[in-house]
Amino acid sequence: MAQADNTNGNGLVVIVSNRGPVTFSRSDGGEREYSRGAGGLVTALNSVSRRSKDSVWIASAQSEEDARVAVEPAPYEVEDLRVAMVEHDPEAYDLMYNTLANPLLWFVQHGLYNLPYEPVLGDGTLRAWEDGYVPVNRNFAEAVSRILEGEDGEPIILLHDYQLYMAPRFVRERLGAGAFISFFIHIPWPEPDYWRVLPDYARRGILESLLESNVVAFHTHRYASNFLDTATEVLGAEVDLEKGIVYRDGREVWVRAYPISIDPKEFEELAVSEAVLEQEQWVKNLPGKLLLRVDRMDLSKNIVRGFQAYGRMLERHPEMKGGVTFLAQLQPSRGDIEEYARYAEAIRKAVVEVNRLHGSGDWTPIELSMEDNFPRSVAAYKNYEALLVNAVRDGMNLVAKEAAVINERDGVLVLSENAGAHEELGEHALTVNPFDIDGQADAIHEALTMPDDEKEHRASALRETVMSNTIEDWVEAQMRDIAAYRGRDG
Repeated sequence: MAQADNTNGNGLVVIVSNRGPVTFSRSDGGEREYSRGAGGLVTALNSVSRRSKDSVWIASAQSEEDARVAVEPAPYEVEDLRVAMVEHDPEAYDLMYNTLANPLLWFVQHGLYNLPYEPVLGDGTLRAWEDGYVPVNRNFAEAVSRILEGEDGEPIILLHDYQLYMAPRFVRERLGAGAFISFFIHIPWPEPDYWRVLPDYARRGILESLLESNVVAFHTHRYASNFLDTATEVLGAEVDLEKGIVYRDGREVWVRAYPISIDPKEFEELAVSEAVLEQEQWVKNLPGKLLLRVDRMDLSKNIVRGFQAYGRMLERHPEMKGGVTFLAQLQPSRGDIEEYARYAEAIRKAVVEVNRLHGSGDWTPIELSMEDNFPRSVAAYKNYEALLVNAVRDGMNLVAKEAAVINERDGVLVLSENAGAHEELGEHALTVNPFDIDGQADAIHEALTMPDDEKEHRASALRETVMSNTIEDWVEAQMRDIAAYRGRDG
């Protein structure tokens, strides 16, 4: 951290997340190896770790070798990181991850349930809470306590995301008032009524635990505001909406928005890498203008409606046939969860239907890739005329930022008003209601036919906005608030 001395009081910084920065394995020769983790959260937290002169990252053991690392007495040093793995009881972890966190919390927070029919909660939910979610969170807190044993100074504990909602309570029980706890929630925080889907023991337990933190953080002011409303309605907490403070047991809990971002330099370097340049030849050979989407195959991403909207656009504007290709770079996600497996099949059927209705012998309207091919995605970032981000709800959506930095065609962003990125980027994008197929069809057509001068103006503004708030700025904003919180009585 750039201001480590006055931010952490010379105490250790402990980063805690379910997924970690590395996964360990064994080579054929029996040597320990590791691979770097991918994804926006890991990349962001790497930036936090790099800024700290003394930090440890705690994460769940995912492999057999991770489990061996978990029983070692000291954190394992990997390049510029110190990593501690936590081994969970397999049944407890399965209940936490596959019954409680995914899909229940994820679906509630993204507004994905068809509420007249689902969810159907009961004793199985209670068991997942008591025998899965709570024990796993307690396990994380015990790991934090072990890491800090014998440490001097006042530690900072940075907890991350919806798998760890009960960890603040257990950390506070073990470490007392001297530990600074910041909890960052990387997915949407919906309006209070959505939280009433959860059983009372879960909704109250989660909120009471989160309010053991000193700071609760989100990507947008909208989510922070929703959290304050939820604390008031569910717990009857005293809240200062203007200052963003919850008053709890004589303490202040600051509720803040820090929009996560990217490292532009990383993507500028990727854009000219050999792997990307190789894929770019394929991308440039696609016929017509390029309409692009890059997403995980998650229900929250609204992929099926995006294809339906594209089909509607071709119906309304048959002159566009043959003049545009929709490239969908989709990364498989959570295929072992029934709802996700069904959604993957719905995606395939939607593509088949659009291609059947509108395709020809020499033109395929939608080019579908259902594999993780990051170099091709980056190559497509450089060459799209329009980028579709039409999420039902999204914590941020870093694709919108990554693509804007390296696009070379003044591509137009078609952006859901429910994506977290809309708070920063919306004024420079074409805003769409993610449930309105006709509105999305019109926006896609407008993006593909927009005059060059307007495209250039919007694209330039998008790039400037992203460049003005990089991942380093995201970290720095949090560190400044930690220093301000600790110094408020000084």
